[in-house]
Amino acid sequence: MRDYMCQDTIAAIGTPIGRGAIGIVRISGKEALRILKELFRTKRGNKKEEFEERRVYYGLVVDEFGEPIDEVLAVYMRAPRSFTGEDVVEIHSHGGIVVVRKILREVLKRGARLAEPGEFTMRAFINGKIDLVQAEAINQLIEAKSEVEAKVALRHLEGSLSKRIEGIRNKLLETKAYIEAAVDFPEEEVEILERGKVKEKLIEIKEEIEKLLKSYREGKVIREGIKVAIVGRPNVGKSSLLNALLREERAIVTEIPGTTRDVIEESVTVKGIPVRLIDTAGIRDTAEKVERIGIERSLEKLKEADVVLFVVDGSVGLTEEDKKIWELLKGRKNVIVVVNKKDAGLKVNCKDLKEWNRCVEISAKEGKGIEKLSEEIVKMVLLEPEAVFGGEEEVITSERHRELLEKAKNSIEKALKSLEEGFESPEFLSMDIDQALESLGMIVGKVTTEDMYDIIFSRFCIGK
Repeated sequence: MRDYMCQDTIAAIGTPIGRGAIGIVRISGKEALRILKELFRTKRGNKKEEFEERRVYYGLVVDEFGEPIDEVLAVYMRAPRSFTGEDVVEIHSHGGIVVVRKILREVLKRGARLAEPGEFTMRAFINGKIDLVQAEAINQLIEAKSEVEAKVALRHLEGSLSKRIEGIRNKLLETKAYIEAAVDFPEEEVEILERGKVKEKLIEIKEEIEKLLKSYREGKVIREGIKVAIVGRPNVGKSSLLNALLREERAIVTEIPGTTRDVIEESVTVKGIPVRLIDTAGIRDTAEKVERIGIERSLEKLKEADVVLFVVDGSVGLTEEDKKIWELLKGRKNVIVVVNKKDAGLKVNCKDLKEWNRCVEISAKEGKGIEKLSEEIVKMVLLEPEAVFGGEEEVITSERHRELLEKAKNSIEKALKSLEEGFESPEFLSMDIDQALESLGMIVGKVTTEDMYDIIFSRFCIGK
């Protein structure tokens, strides 16, 4: 286990490894300024003894023998007005792993140690610059796979979710104070609890927690993306649809039925959400061994899919093979029927397929209807896409947050059950509320353990 309260000066490379225009070495701790003074020289080769905070200095970084390593820009940020809350120095050199690593080695020789993953952010948390939700948001922002995920992470970094959790905690604390009044003034206990204020407050708090928990469905989609399986009989345009959604020629398209004999998977962003598109082999009765294996794999992928696009050839109409596939899909609520080949004239359209709630007419060949289909895919998995995209509703994306909110909800439900059954002992009600407060406190880091630190911050990259 790491010693989080240590006062070592730490350093790391803060930019991706590889070629680039700029490389950054970051130093944090009480020795940061001293190390900068030992390394930095003016353009004329003179030492510099004074550095104003938040001012950028141009000069050279030298090695232990005084030989120049690179021309750099250096900036000093005095504690506590820095990201970590400690003295922080950043040295900006030319990009390229050789130069940046050489500067880092010189920093380490002068007393700093190499930072562990997430240690800069950890120090920001320990020093009260951010809470645990904001710390996790930094990592989520770095690893975001879509614009929407980055937007949600930024909102969390700005403190929107933390304020929501703190608001719930404050209401619980007020309720606890109300209950403890019954303990302090036992002669008034029955009157205090019979007023119904405790029950009303707990129900209100429970509903707030449940609203956050409901948002986890959207949050999971934002974080993990949507798995979309494209199914149908051979030669209805499944591969053309894949290419249209990808906006590139990824799948082979021919007039020969059964061209796609295996599952093809590709990633794309649809309406700001990461989507994993799965183009399956055409489903039909066949004696050909390779094609049959591909069909079996297609049926397996249907079980994993969040959304199934059932493609039919509208220019031909429904065939017996289409009807057999529909029998396989009947009862699923995640199916969108895609009537393709609108450009060739439709013999069957969405009005004819009234039993299917979701149906879109497209021309994969000409790209028509693809925008509407994209909207339908997102609507199927997001309950309120406009609210999510507009940032109007808070969304939780972390499994850790979901588990702790569930625990808090369960504790409140125990307290409510006690009230409903007439078991109104203030001491026991207070215990249940304490458990809920502890769970909520663990989300923002007000109640936590070093083991939790290890789990959360070990996922960060070094230098962050």
